Amino acid sequence: MKLLRDWRNGVVALLLLLSLLLGLVMVWCNIERMDLAYNLKEQQDTLEEREALVAKLEVERDNLLSPHGLRQLAEELGLGPASPGRIRRLDDRAATAEPQQQERP
Repeated sequence: MKLLRDWRNGVVALLLLLSLLLGLVMVWCNIERMDLAYNLKEQQDTLEEREALVAKLEVERDNLLSPHGLRQLAEELGLGPASPGRIRRLDDRAATAEPQQQERP
């Protein structure tokens, strides 16, 4: 009978120890889950900020490259259409060939 009582006490102690261990594991898992959720939220915020910045930069690029914007910038810099004889057109062979050295007079 004493052996049976000792055995039961041992089982109860073992079950209590396992319950405590399981509780600690659950707390640790919850802490890790919260850390992951926090990191995920930070990364989502960073991604949203970068996507907003990309959208703003695309709008700015489109504004700078618009024909009206380029025309206005050219006028500010004193640029205009090229006069006749200032534009030279090269055929494909001449454009890809190595430039020939010209002798200077």
